Amino acid sequence: MTGRGKDRPMRIAVIGGGRRCKALLEMMDERRFPGLRAQIVAVADPNQDAVGVQRARAMGIMVTADYKDFYKIPDLDLVIQLTGKEEVLEDFIKHSPAKVRVLESAISRLFGDIIRCQEECLLRERQLELVEGIVESMFSSIRDRVVILQPDRKIVDANRAFLEWVGLSKEEILGKFCHQISHRSLQPCPHPSPHCPLEECLQTGSAGHAIHEHYNRNDEVRYCEITTMPLKSRSGAVELVLEVQRDITDELEQKLEQKTQALKRDLARLIHEDKMIALGKLVASAVHEINNPLSGIHALAKLMRRQLDEGLSPGDLEQFKYYLQLIDTESERCSTIVSNLLSFSRQHKLERRLFDVNQVIENVVLLSRHRMELQHVTLILELEHALPEIEGDAGQIQQCFINLIFNALEAMPEGGRLTVRTALNAKHREVRVEVEDTGVGIPKELLSQIFEPFFSTKSQDKGVGLGLSVVYGIVKEHRGTIYVKSDVGKGSCFILRFPIPSKTSCEGREP
Repeated sequence: MTGRGKDRPMRIAVIGGGRRCKALLEMMDERRFPGLRAQIVAVADPNQDAVGVQRARAMGIMVTADYKDFYKIPDLDLVIQLTGKEEVLEDFIKHSPAKVRVLESAISRLFGDIIRCQEECLLRERQLELVEGIVESMFSSIRDRVVILQPDRKIVDANRAFLEWVGLSKEEILGKFCHQISHRSLQPCPHPSPHCPLEECLQTGSAGHAIHEHYNRNDEVRYCEITTMPLKSRSGAVELVLEVQRDITDELEQKLEQKTQALKRDLARLIHEDKMIALGKLVASAVHEINNPLSGIHALAKLMRRQLDEGLSPGDLEQFKYYLQLIDTESERCSTIVSNLLSFSRQHKLERRLFDVNQVIENVVLLSRHRMELQHVTLILELEHALPEIEGDAGQIQQCFINLIFNALEAMPEGGRLTVRTALNAKHREVRVEVEDTGVGIPKELLSQIFEPFFSTKSQDKGVGLGLSVVYGIVKEHRGTIYVKSDVGKGSCFILRFPIPSKTSCEGREP
């Protein structure tokens, strides 16, 4: 080899055209050894279909079935034996020209092992490229948004779904902090999303989870479910964090709507159940209210019949007219009481109409006046005339006032004073209603609980504690407010405020 020119590459021939030969050809072809400056000029193998022979033929390299043909190749510098057969190497050396160098057996085997290692490396590279291609394809095609982050929150990679969501290219987000892109903030996980799933992932070494508000490409706030998973090294250290984001805004809105509808159904059921309880109390009171006029009607009818039997005088006709007028008045009163009871007992959907609050209060008073008389409760009505009408369901508002008045009566078992007031607040466009009693009052520590379902300051035989919670629900359904002022031993005052519809004037109706 010392006689070859400095600029001429080493000319190498290979005995054996199997896989090792093919790997060697590929190594030389890809210039893995640029400093060697070698060139394979011939390959010999009895099997002309061997993979190394086919590769050499495709590369334009001389192929032969007999390695003795190498003796005829001019300027041949080196022969490499890759068959693994000692006798082939010995036979070639015996007849080879002196100028041709042949790798010794041990070196040839070592070289063959190097080629085999290289072949395995190439195979692993191809497998790795295949796996990387599959992973990249899956990563890009995932519909959920996926981001790969460093422990310092910098973005390393993101899939197509994430890029489309934020409306940025991959070059624009790489190296940026995740909170800069998702939260439009310089601070990690700002309010109202203080919990950072990435921080949880780093601290626990396991998956993290949170629900955050993220901005999309249109700067709209969307609720996103965030799941983070650590990508660990063999030593167990978290090197990267995989973050998966899923938009759950529509799902949350749907669940919220379902929950709202369920609450409305529950409220309607509670209203009806509480109405039936109140109806029983009203019936007991209304029986006396109806019995009195019926007794009068009965007495007048008997009197008129007796006079008819005895014969009428000229003056009896005017007396009969007076009796009939009394009968008409008292029967109409009975009819009004029964109609109010029937209307109150019906279960119906919320129907928003304009109605007069004062009229609703007067109907409630008519149904409960007898009970007030039995308990020696003095009723004071301070109703402001010509109040503007409010919008809502008059039946449900009537339920509120009945509950409040019955609560007031139960708070005054030994009698007292019940005051019902209405007033107009033109400045805030509200109608104000107050139900005030001089009863036992409510302790301050219980005031915050009185509107909770099943909470009651009464004994068990007085009710189950649904009245005020139903009142609260009805008032809220009518976009109103309710609160209470109370002193133990002095009484309580429930204050309700209902908004006046924008189409209604605050100057009130004509009296």
